[in-house]
Amino acid sequence: MDETQVLKNKQMRGQIIRTLALFYPDTTSISNIRTALITKGVTSTGEMDKHLTYLKDKKYIIVKDGFIKDAKDDDMVTLTAKGVDLVEETIKDPGVIL
Repeated sequence: MDETQVLKNKQMRGQIIRTLALFYPDTTSISNIRTALITKGVTSTGEMDKHLTYLKDKKYIIVKDGFIKDAKDDDMVTLTAKGVDLVEETIKDPGVIL
């Protein structure tokens, strides 16, 4: 994977986390996340499964039903307390650019 793609991945993860922080402590749908990202000017919301899986594996989010493969727009996602710590920069993760 080239450096440009790695940087884009880190930025997209950060955008997803920041978006979920807007809804915290409530749960929101993947559709709402996509819409919020588009509103922020993020035109490519492709590969959401990959980014959500990463964030779930790091325990920054909880996904209803516990799996993400083939995520549907109405699947629900919640930011965890650890995810809030990341947004508030109480913790750092080199894999997420906020």
